[in-house]
Amino acid sequence: MGLVAHAADKPVLKVYVAAKEAGKGLHQADFPQLPKVGYIGKDPDLTISELEGVEYGLGPRYPKPDGGYYPPVDDTRSLRLRLTAKDAEALRKLTEANLGSRLLLMLNDQPLVAPEIQTPLSEQSMYVNSLPKGFNVAELKAKLEALVQKPKESKPSVIPVPKV
Repeated sequence: MGLVAHAADKPVLKVYVAAKEAGKGLHQADFPQLPKVGYIGKDPDLTISELEGVEYGLGPRYPKPDGGYYPPVDDTRSLRLRLTAKDAEALRKLTEANLGSRLLLMLNDQPLVAPEIQTPLSEQSMYVNSLPKGFNVAELKAKLEALVQKPKESKPSVIPVPKV
């Protein structure tokens, strides 16, 4: 399944807390690839327009026959998103206040995942796995990389003096 976005659209991650029951100002979030997620508001609870990094998640470590473990390898069906400190704190507060609800994560208007919030997010990394079948994870990774803040070009604070 391909992601739909126009070249001029800058990707943005939208985070919604999906209520279990209908309520005022809520509509049902129901998508072919994520049916009956719950009820969400018109606007996201959190919008993430900048990431510090995107990489494939790591698969499990398997034991070696002679002892020890093989190093983990990239799991190309999952992604690790490194959030900014500000967004990580906002997501921590959001998940802490909504335990038991589902957290719908969308790239623009494309639903990605909607896991149940079992514990508050406590780190700056967020793992996206269990993506719908047929989802092109490499394409998703490329789109999310557009959100990664580029390092600002730093100028030296001291200008070297030429030797005479």
